[in-house]
Amino acid sequence: MIPLSFTTPRTARYLSLGEPGPAIEHVWVCLHGHDQPMSDLADQLLNLDTPERLLLLPEALSRHALPTAEGEAPLTGAAWFAPDSLLADLSDLSAYLDGLTNDVLARCPPGTPLTVFGYGHGAAAACRWLASTSIDYTRLIMCAPVFPTEIDRRATLVGLPERPVLVVSTTNDTYTRETIGEGLMQDLLDVGLSAQQRLVDSGPLPLAALGASAPV
Repeated sequence: MIPLSFTTPRTARYLSLGEPGPAIEHVWVCLHGHDQPMSDLADQLLNLDTPERLLLLPEALSRHALPTAEGEAPLTGAAWFAPDSLLADLSDLSAYLDGLTNDVLARCPPGTPLTVFGYGHGAAAACRWLASTSIDYTRLIMCAPVFPTEIDRRATLVGLPERPVLVVSTTNDTYTRETIGEGLMQDLLDVGLSAQQRLVDSGPLPLAALGASAPV
């Protein structure tokens, strides 16, 4: 049996740390990792939450309940793509992020710089989105990036515009070997992108590691 496809509207969810408006000087679109609750990513980006910076945290469209211990509050996880529906998921991803980002940027001052941040699988999702979108962005940050085997990493990176790329790797050994970023850094350089790498400990990400400061 071959599954058939049918396109239907979806209601997506997102967090906004900050409100669009004339005071915003920089917008960050931040994509969570596989099954990473939005609140968990928000906690890691706590240092970035300043009045001049708007943090937009979209939730992936494939939502599901995460296992929790008895008595604990329910948690929701989400995935950007599934192995058996990759192309359709990536198309939905691009349309979703294009629409949401354009809506937010339209309510900020013209020319507001845009940074795209991807964590874990969110880094792969960010790359696939940026390789196909017409939205202009200032730079890409990938933190503990993981590219699923279904996604050709080198072919994806070739499609990225020539923008600075920062790879943030964690010293926390609970992550997979890929998050160290050595192969990714080589691929970025091989395709001609300007890339840097920084190491951080676990916990909230420091501003210096992200190339940010308290005033944007």
